[in-house]
Amino acid sequence: MHATTETSIESRAILAGLVDILAGLKRRAGDREDPATVFLLRHLTESPPRRVTELAECSRLDVSTVSRHMKSLEEAGHVVRIEDPHDGRASRLSITEQGQALYDTAMAARSAALDRGLVGWTDEDRRALVELITRLATNLNPANETRSSR
Repeated sequence: MHATTETSIESRAILAGLVDILAGLKRRAGDREDPATVFLLRHLTESPPRRVTELAECSRLDVSTVSRHMKSLEEAGHVVRIEDPHDGRASRLSITEQGQALYDTAMAARSAALDRGLVGWTDEDRRALVELITRLATNLNPANETRSSR
């Protein structure tokens, strides 16, 4: 058995805290949307239309998983397939106005839940939290895939 280092204890505490934060946000926001739906729509907002393989790569999910979710999102009118201008045999996915509205509503509910969780925090504490989370996200993700730094 390996000795547990102080760093791994801290990392585990951070991970446990992140899991609790996400669970609390979901509960407080009253999420009705599948988290995977919001997660994948996030990758289509403010980006050019993408192939399923590109979405799988940037979301770090299996192509078959992304494809299945995209089919549901397409059937619901949240995304639309368009012809790939570089390869007529392939298609790209683009978020629709309806999909953008769904994403915006879900994010607004999560933001409101987060604001309720931050009641009583000073402006300095909020700024420090933003700085630290942004720094962690930047360290964990390639620069072109980190949305929190925008």
